[in-house]
Amino acid sequence: MVGSPPVGSVEIDYKHHGGVTTVPLYCAEDVALLFIARSSVDWRVVRATRAGRRSLLAALDPVVPGGDRVLLAEVARMARVGRAAVVNWRRRHPDFPAPVAGSDVHPQLDRPAIVAWLLVHDKIEVPVSMPAASLVVVGAERRMSGFRLDGPHLVLADDAEGEDELSGWSTDADADELAALAAGEFGASLGRLTAPGTGPLAVLGEVRVIERFRSGSGGLRVTLAWPAGLRGTAVEGPAGGVVRHGVPSAGSAQECVCRRYDCAGLVPLSWCTEHGDALNPVLEWHAGGGLRCAQLTRGRAAKA
Repeated sequence: MVGSPPVGSVEIDYKHHGGVTTVPLYCAEDVALLFIARSSVDWRVVRATRAGRRSLLAALDPVVPGGDRVLLAEVARMARVGRAAVVNWRRRHPDFPAPVAGSDVHPQLDRPAIVAWLLVHDKIEVPVSMPAASLVVVGAERRMSGFRLDGPHLVLADDAEGEDELSGWSTDADADELAALAAGEFGASLGRLTAPGTGPLAVLGEVRVIERFRSGSGGLRVTLAWPAGLRGTAVEGPAGGVVRHGVPSAGSAQECVCRRYDCAGLVPLSWCTEHGDALNPVLEWHAGGGLRCAQLTRGRAAKA
């Protein structure tokens, strides 16, 4: 098993094969966490390995006590955050695992200790199934296709001037179709993206494929990117699309019937006695959880 030491062992007597085999036993939680702790492994290939065939896990170096180390970038992939967030955790939390090797700029951390810390601080959860992201991509001439990315890693930019990135394992056919949809001058649009750890997102244009990585086992990992300022929250329903909303200049009265969002933005309804259509001039793309709408509004005002 890759990642954690066994919690015990059991001896199985194969009498008809003439001997006793010692089989190590592992904690079920450690097994479930392998998807997170080993994000670089194409687990689809592992699950599809037929009996009698050599698993790709056999090609990994054996884990020795204290020798299983990760860099900050891999910790970020485990927690589905940016590297800057992990640097901030190191600075703010005195119980964050200390480096076991490396340098101040590129510290090497003990993988089991990092996984345990992430669990205790609710940065990760024990998965109940292999994580996947589903996305509806709209290309030129409104051609629409659905895709699945296994082991997804979604990083949302901290401001509207940055760029969001989504990567995951894909098939060759899906990767080719994704690239074709995004090959136009303005890229493709995301009608709907559903990924672990975030609400449904939508992106109006400029989605492109920036990397296709082939692992040693043959798995293909695809990375998409788009300007963070175009990100929005998806309309309810499978078709997707972007929700547009208003930012009220003052608190709303109890009589307000407009639909509200966690960021304090709302979708104005024409029959609302307080807002009506008055908010239309200040409509902004809803930020879907990664950006605060106030930041977007201030940014637009500063440019004006």
